[in-house]
Amino acid sequence: MSGIFNTSFYYQAILLLVALIIVILLTFRQANELRKMAEMQKRPKFVTVEDCNGMITTRDFRQGDFVGLIEGPCDNNGNIRKIVGIYAIKEEKQKKGSRFL
Repeated sequence: MSGIFNTSFYYQAILLLVALIIVILLTFRQANELRKMAEMQKRPKFVTVEDCNGMITTRDFRQGDFVGLIEGPCDNNGNIRKIVGIYAIKEEKQKKGSRFL
């Protein structure tokens, strides 16, 4: 045994240091994923407004939607369904103390 510390102590210290670094990196990764999820929840919801012979309907936005897109027939009379608008709807949460009776 040379000196106060032997080689097994150094191996244990290095192993502990590596484990600590791994835990710190995993913690940063988890925090980053939680931040991304919070940002996703803040994004507005997009809806598509369709017109079929004067009857306006809304549905969830789908990839490829654009204003003026003709989606095909909407009834048996040959009328066409056309996208007339795309809007973002921001959902606001109610505060606990601000309810009206």
